Amino acid sequence: MKKNHTMEKFETFDQLLFEISSKFVNLPAAEVDKEINNALKAIVEFLDIDQSVFGEFKDDGDSLLVMHGYTAYKWQENRGLVLNKIAPHVTRELRLGRVVNLARLPDEIPADWEEERAYVAKVGLKSCLGVSLKVGGSVLGVIIFESYRSFQTWTEQTLRQMRLLAQVFSNALERKQTEIKLNKAFTKIKELSELLKAENQYLRETISSQSRYEEVIGRSQAIRYVLGKIEQVAETNSTVLLLGETGTGKTLLAQLVHKLSPRKNKTMVKVNCATLPANLLESELFGHEKGAFTGAVTKKIGRFEIANGSTLFLDEIGELPLDLQTKLLRVLDEGEFERLGNAKSIKVDVRIVAATNRDLSHMVREGKFRSDLYYRLNVYPITVPPLRERKEDIPAMVFAFVKAFCKTMGRKVESIPKSGLDAIMGYTWPGNIRELKNVVENAMISNRTEILHLHPPESTLLDTREDLTFEDAERRHILSVLQRTGWQIKGPTGAAELLHLKPSTLYSKMKRLGIHPRSQKGL
Repeated sequence: MKKNHTMEKFETFDQLLFEISSKFVNLPAAEVDKEINNALKAIVEFLDIDQSVFGEFKDDGDSLLVMHGYTAYKWQENRGLVLNKIAPHVTRELRLGRVVNLARLPDEIPADWEEERAYVAKVGLKSCLGVSLKVGGSVLGVIIFESYRSFQTWTEQTLRQMRLLAQVFSNALERKQTEIKLNKAFTKIKELSELLKAENQYLRETISSQSRYEEVIGRSQAIRYVLGKIEQVAETNSTVLLLGETGTGKTLLAQLVHKLSPRKNKTMVKVNCATLPANLLESELFGHEKGAFTGAVTKKIGRFEIANGSTLFLDEIGELPLDLQTKLLRVLDEGEFERLGNAKSIKVDVRIVAATNRDLSHMVREGKFRSDLYYRLNVYPITVPPLRERKEDIPAMVFAFVKAFCKTMGRKVESIPKSGLDAIMGYTWPGNIRELKNVVENAMISNRTEILHLHPPESTLLDTREDLTFEDAERRHILSVLQRTGWQIKGPTGAAELLHLKPSTLYSKMKRLGIHPRSQKGL
């Protein structure tokens, strides 16, 4: 018996669906979109209808967006069109997993579907069939078939075939979405792993170089005033600028700001702006991608990323190059930056504490520091007093230093003669707390008895005037230590160790201050 035309058409359509289905078997997620477009085109042409669109429900569960489509007629849905805005009732039915079969429009549109009536009148739609894409009871998206030139009759056989097509698309869509989620999760895990790795590395470096003295020593009115200001600002997110001569304890006070802040549960991150060349400092602050510049063999997470949610201490901010000042200003204003070699912006929430022994306002007038950055940093300035303005704290500091050195050196000190304490109380300490600590350490090394004799540095080595500039005091202090060590920089008895600086930091300071062996004559 000869098959009728309708039966042959159904069988041919079944064959087309089988071919479409075969293409989606083990199809990589990256090729799903392309094959969906090809399948929609093949079905529209086979059924001789005008258009088919493929929509996905987005994360909010209500928005139905057109993601794919093919038209053989004059009007085409735009990718990204939100279908629930122009056909909310149709969208609701499809969201519930129901078939929408409207063969004669506008006659078959329910009376209260006003948006759909307006839409049909606008585009001249005659027939519409919508099928949900379901996986495990969840509706992921829809396929809608449309006819503009003639009315269509969608039979039960056609509906069965459309449901089969919808299942093929559903499986492909689920596989695509699962792979996208897995890739996002993998990327997030990788980013978190890199950040954790960078945080751990920074923490190890911090622990190894951290000062042994974690509490502020002294009860003088000058230091109590500073501590009062720190308590006022610590609980806020405001930027803090610590001003004062070298060696006054600005790093310790920065740590105190962080310790008293809501960010205290995360590690405070520190960058010394004077220790690295400009190109490396930019990488240190903002990070870089692999291959961003010669020598960038791996990706690096910058200190701003590590400090996200915490405090970033920018020590010696006056040494920051002008070109980096612009980038820093942007982070302070907008909370975002880019890694070297990557145009993608990274958002961070970082509280800034900066410190300097330079006169930033003078540097602004000389054009060496940006005025806008200066005003942005100068939100809450705190001037840290030099040791000569808080001499009553010196005895407490001496005893704290002696106690710590006894522990590290395995020594025992029973007493310190009053004459020695009086002598150091009368000295002006241009190198401040750092210089006092060095004197105590030197005495601990030189005196092996249980009585510790203290002497101030030889007055011939330093100008004891109290009107020295920050740079003069720092230069003279470094020269003093260099002469005591015979200009030995590195090693356990070198100047860097006595000054509690990295050799690279000391070299940088010497270069900035114009210190070299022939400088001995200028002591």
